[in-house]
Amino acid sequence: MTVRKPVIAFCSLVFLIVTFLWPAAALAVQGHGGAEGLVAHQIGHGLFILGLSYLFYNIKLARFNKPGWFEFKAFLWMLFLWNLLTFTGHLMKEFVDSGKFAKIAGHVAYMSIDGPWDLLFYLTRLDHLLLVPAFFLLLLALRKWRGQA
Repeated sequence: MTVRKPVIAFCSLVFLIVTFLWPAAALAVQGHGGAEGLVAHQIGHGLFILGLSYLFYNIKLARFNKPGWFEFKAFLWMLFLWNLLTFTGHLMKEFVDSGKFAKIAGHVAYMSIDGPWDLLFYLTRLDHLLLVPAFFLLLLALRKWRGQA
């Protein structure tokens, strides 16, 4: 049994060294490939929306109103809106003409906006404007709850 600990430690060290010396690309955007990938992803957004709706309902029934709950409810609403926005953007991407995107070195550099449809699609790509403040609200709620303990 005492032999196992050094072996596990050695293997862990080798794993960490290999991971840091030969990292793979960590891309921020993941392609799903084919229609089935998009459908599965959209189902995930739908289930997330249903889960948030269930949470809203239970919070309303419990009538939580102590410090931190306002921020938490705002966080949930922003997540709900983010899911709707992202769901819409994924769906719209299937209908946007690929000629509207200009690529430089294989990456999309800009998009030409020729009407309200294009503008709406562009706005769906700015989902971080909802997500970042949402997590800030979660942080505020957690801080208030920590102070109550």
